[in-house]
Amino acid sequence: MNVTKSKNDQAPIRVWERLQIVVGEAGKEGVYISRVLDISEDRLIISRPMFSSGRSLLADNRVVRANFTRADASYSFSARLKEIEPKSPDEMYLLNPGEIRRIQRRRFVRLDKIVKVRYMILPRPIKKKIELKPKDFEKTVTVNISAGGLLIPVEGNLATDNLILIDFSRSGIKSISDYIIAVCRYVRVNEEKKRVAGVELILREDLALHLKPGEGAMIPKEARQFNLNIQNDLVGELFNEQLIMRQKGLL
Repeated sequence: MNVTKSKNDQAPIRVWERLQIVVGEAGKEGVYISRVLDISEDRLIISRPMFSSGRSLLADNRVVRANFTRADASYSFSARLKEIEPKSPDEMYLLNPGEIRRIQRRRFVRLDKIVKVRYMILPRPIKKKIELKPKDFEKTVTVNISAGGLLIPVEGNLATDNLILIDFSRSGIKSISDYIIAVCRYVRVNEEKKRVAGVELILREDLALHLKPGEGAMIPKEARQFNLNIQNDLVGELFNEQLIMRQKGLL
């Protein structure tokens, strides 16, 4: 693939592009920072990645995910990290980069849809394994929902930047797993004098950006499965529901 072009030709890779290199399994990722030094048809030459956060270490011939950000959106692609021969102290290859995906968290279809969910505020730091006990969750319903997040009425001490665990098992949404980790982006008081929170669903690939080393292992595996493929399925499910509602004259 020509790595200077994305699928929609919207985000060509550029020399000196700042890359966030993510390596490792969900909850154990390592995050590194690098720059694109040169570009060819099947590889990028990058500066040797510098550690930023997380647990997993870089290794020769390992598949990684590279993220970069532009004014309009964030983008991501996968590639294989490879040492240059003879080994260079300052440079590495990203071989066979995959298709560049555009992430449009704030441009998802948003439906004014009421579904039953429950949420639990995660302690910080997370020092012991999180148990999925019903008594630890608060019940609520969505005001609206998208593949990027929810607007929900909240009680108690939920505040901006809190991490929460959302239980979707009673939501009736078919495309997602029962539990997803989210981050509270804001809390405000609505016209009815009730507190509502805007929360963003966190992709499995991005958990290392929100969790400290070791915290991911404290969260049940089933709550760490929300990835780009599942998110795309949710986009499709909500889009189809929107079409049906339009056909019925409900929108």
